[in-house]
Amino acid sequence: MPVAQTSQTDHLDDRIKDRFSEWLRDLARHMARSGRYCSWRLIQIELRFMQGIREAASCFSDAAIRSELDALCREAQKRAGAALVLPAIAESARAPLQAGR
Repeated sequence: MPVAQTSQTDHLDDRIKDRFSEWLRDLARHMARSGRYCSWRLIQIELRFMQGIREAASCFSDAAIRSELDALCREAQKRAGAALVLPAIAESARAPLQAGR
């Protein structure tokens, strides 16, 4: 293979790898926002072992993405917890209930 063609192929391979890595990070962010995961470690386990995406191991080698995912997980967990709390019944709503007794 000529040298020029090899460098073009290498460049294309790098672009494909970069796009796949970005897709994988976006998927991990989506998973973190779902509220189903409490940390990046569980997302990595899901992707790597449950879904069979071996490249997930290298995706999480960057401390910045791990911190970002942990923060997204915490925020999603807080929102999920807040959604489970029933709102207090206002006094005006209680009055008809008490009057019916």
